[in-house]
Formats: sequence, structure tokens, C-alpha cells
Amino acid sequence: MRVPKLLLPAVALSLLAPAPAAAHHGASVKVIAEKLDNPRHVAVAWNGDVYVAEAGKGGDPAKSKSCFDSAEGFACTGATGAITRVFKKHGKLQKERVVRGLASFAPADGASAIGPHGVFVRGSDVFFTNGGPTAPMRGGAVVLRDPTLVSEEPISRLYGTLLKLDRHERVKFVADLWRFERDNNPDGQVGNPLIDSNPVDVFAGHHGQLVADAGGNTVLRVGRHGRVSVVALFPNIPTPGPGGAVIPMNAVPTGVVVGPDGYYYMSQLTGFPFPVGGAKIFRINPRTGAYTTYASGFTNAMDLAFGPDGTLYVLEIDHDSILGPSHDGALFRVPRGGGVGQQIELPAGTLTDPGGLAVAGRKTLVISNHGREAGTGEVLEVTLDR
Repeated sequence: MRVPKLLLPAVALSLLAPAPAAAHHGASVKVIAEKLDNPRHVAVAWNGDVYVAEAGKGGDPAKSKSCFDSAEGFACTGATGAITRVFKKHGKLQKERVVRGLASFAPADGASAIGPHGVFVRGSDVFFTNGGPTAPMRGGAVVLRDPTLVSEEPISRLYGTLLKLDRHERVKFVADLWRFERDNNPDGQVGNPLIDSNPVDVFAGHHGQLVADAGGNTVLRVGRHGRVSVVALFPNIPTPGPGGAVIPMNAVPTGVVVGPDGYYYMSQLTGFPFPVGGAKIFRINPRTGAYTTYASGFTNAMDLAFGPDGTLYVLEIDHDSILGPSHDGALFRVPRGGGVGQQIELPAGTLTDPGGLAVAGRKTLVISNHGREAGTGEVLEVTLDR
């Protein structure tokens, strides 16, 4: 696959002075980047640089040749997704889009975009997923990426892929997760027949990469030459819905990491009806794919990360459910060994639809915020009291 010429390093976007830190019971929060488009997962490099995946703001409905119905509403494709680096230069914070021109779709206002989502730094390589295409619809039928969406807007060929920015600032293709879904549809065997891929997180290890596919309800392994295989498949969960109906709720994996014990850990958003307290953290055996519940009681978990002491941090995108009236997110810590998470108290209004979480030090976390908004997204640095 040839990478489009749009995927080029960009000049620095702006100089950003850090906002004053807000303290609360020993925890402090400061904004280290702003004016982002639907920021999702974040990663911290060895030198302290922060990378954030911007899902973009879709395409202009008056110009895009590829529009369709989606879970986010009527949406159009555009080359507005990006990977942004936040760094210090001469003691001042700056940000630059090191990759831009990635595939993104969103409603006309640019909110709730689907595009770049997962990001992970390993050495001098930055791995990232271009999410989507989920299961776009026209006339009640799924519109496939290949050949339809690609023929309409060629940038669509990046939907459902794993890519890498190398030390020479070249973007390279790693794997096509959407094609694997089309050819195998693993969760079709558990009652989900749609071709639905949305790779939203990546973890890069010594012998390949792990990918959480929210649309496919799987954790995937990418090996040599981009070969994709299933590590774990998560079945639907019968869940009470509106009016007392029992709904086969999808798992919807959102984050995947390797824990201190070498096992894989996955967070879940859950699907409709998005029950309060219905999301879990699963511990996955890397050899067999068998999994157990490591922690539970979360609502719409979006990401997870281990601290150096073995504490697991879990981020909720919406604490009262995506269907609830509030957009407040929440942050939890889970003690070593698992169990029930303890919510970390932050200043009121700190987290609004947060999109990603990374550990930057023993007491320091990096969180993307306003993750479902175009132009108003942020990256926060949170220093904990303990």
C-alpha cells in the first residue's frame, strides 16, 4: 500500500504557554495543549514528548464525495485526522502535527469524529491506528471500504489500518485490520454479522503489535509482514435495555496494554445500552487467549495504563453513561492484583469526554480532554497526590 503524499510532517502549529495548574486535595491539573480536533489516545515517549491521536473533523459535506449514515449521524469523509506531538523547546511548550492528512469522518459540525485513535511510542517509532470505518450505512445496507468508499474518497483506504511514523519521519503501512475483518469477521460467530472494524488502540511489543478493535470486538495480534490473528474474541452480553428488553450488548474493546506480569489487559466501552457500572477490565492469557475479569464496575471505559508500581489507571469517557445527561468523565486507580477501582478526585469539571490516558511518571498522568469536540480538544497533565 502506498502512503498518500498528504502524510507529511507539519511545521509547528503554535506556541502554547502552560495554563496555571488547578490544585485539588494535592492533585494538580494543567493544560499542555489545546485547540485539538477530537483528541483520543495519548502516548509518552522516552524523552517526555507527548503524542496524541486527533480523530479529525471529517469532511466538508459540500465538498466530500463520500457521505453516509453512521452511529455518529450523517457523516462525510475528509483528510483531517492527525498525529500531534507536544514537546518543550527552550523551556516552552509547543505542539506540531507530525502526521496529517489521515482519514476522518464526522457530522457537519466535526464533533464525535472517527479517525486516528490509538497511538504508542516504541523507541523512535510511533505506531498509530486510523480508526473506522465502523459500519457505514446507505439505504439500510453496510457500505464497504473496498471498493466503494475508496473509489469515492481515496483517503478512505486508511480506515481500519495500523501505521507507523519512523525515525526518518516517514509514514509506513503496517497492517490492514479492516481487510482482516472483511475476510474473517471473527465476531460473526457470536452473533455480529456486520463487517465492522474500528481499531482504536495499539500496543507495540518486541515481537509485534496488539490492537483493540472496537468494531470487531477483538484483541488482535499483528506479526511479521502485517499478518493479523485473533488473540481474544469477546462475545455479546445479554443486558437489560429500555422497556425491559434484553439486548445482546457488544463488548467494544477500547484499550490494550501489557501488564507487569506479561498478560494483556483490555478495557471496554460496552455497546448499547451502555449500562452504568457495566464495563470491565479483562486480563488475557497471551498464549491461550483465555480471559478473566481483573476489575469491574466502570462505565464506558476508554483507556487504561499501568503505573511503575503496578497500579492500574482506568479512564471513563462518560461517568454516567454515554446516554446520560452529563459529559463528565472519571479517573480510577485499581490496586495491584485487581478488584474494585477507586475514583481519583479531581477538581470539578476537569474531565469532559476524555479520550485517552498515559503514565508520564510515578505520580504524573497525561489525559486527552474534550475528546468528542473539534477545535476545543486539550491534553492535560495531571499530578497526583499519591
